[in-house]
Amino acid sequence: MEPNLPFVGREKERERLSLAFASGDPLLLLGPQGSGKTRLIREALSGNRKVLYIAWQPTLHALLTAMARALIAARHAGFMERAKPAADPEAWLAVQTSMHLKGLLWTALEHSPAPMVFDGIAGAGFPTYRFLQRIYHAPGMALFAASRDALDLGAMARLFWNPAKALNVPPLHERDAAQLFEAAADHFRLRHLDLGEFREKVLESAGGNPGQIVEMCRLATQPQYHAGRYIKFSPLRIDTVMKFAP
Repeated sequence: MEPNLPFVGREKERERLSLAFASGDPLLLLGPQGSGKTRLIREALSGNRKVLYIAWQPTLHALLTAMARALIAARHAGFMERAKPAADPEAWLAVQTSMHLKGLLWTALEHSPAPMVFDGIAGAGFPTYRFLQRIYHAPGMALFAASRDALDLGAMARLFWNPAKALNVPPLHERDAAQLFEAAADHFRLRHLDLGEFREKVLESAGGNPGQIVEMCRLATQPQYHAGRYIKFSPLRIDTVMKFAP
């Protein structure tokens, strides 16, 4: 979602996630694509420098690199002391093996825990699970996760198995969805177009999914969806559905 758009309809979820970050109690966010999980995480992380944000990566090596990069950016003392990435961290990361990174990360995080949130987990394999399992159980560590659903967790479902430690992100209520549409219409400068029917169709078809509301408003800026002041909703909706397809 566009970061400049208002954060609406997620106050209870943000409060629970912020509390989990503060207490170190693991929590799994579940919600379909576009439900606002990433925005919710970033809002809950605002002002919190203890929990590191990690965008999920499709391979173990890419994930190890992302974790190392986050620790370097945070100037994590335990990692910096052991890794010594020098003046050019990206050049250093480019030549690291998975085995070396795993050892550095395990040692650094076991000695100096740094809670992490993994956003967008999809189809995690067993090598990734086994690596993170050791970190998950390290004293003082806390791992948080976000995924579309429990099945999408892959092997990581073995760590995030407890339904009591899961938070389902619900659709926006009608009033909040309408507020988001109006903000998106202003953000994308759509007021010169006929928004009456378009507004109704967007809110109905999105079903409270904030990502879809924003995406349809973004697409409405493109001339191929215009017929004078009228917005051609059907092709715009098809393209939105294609983007959000599993």
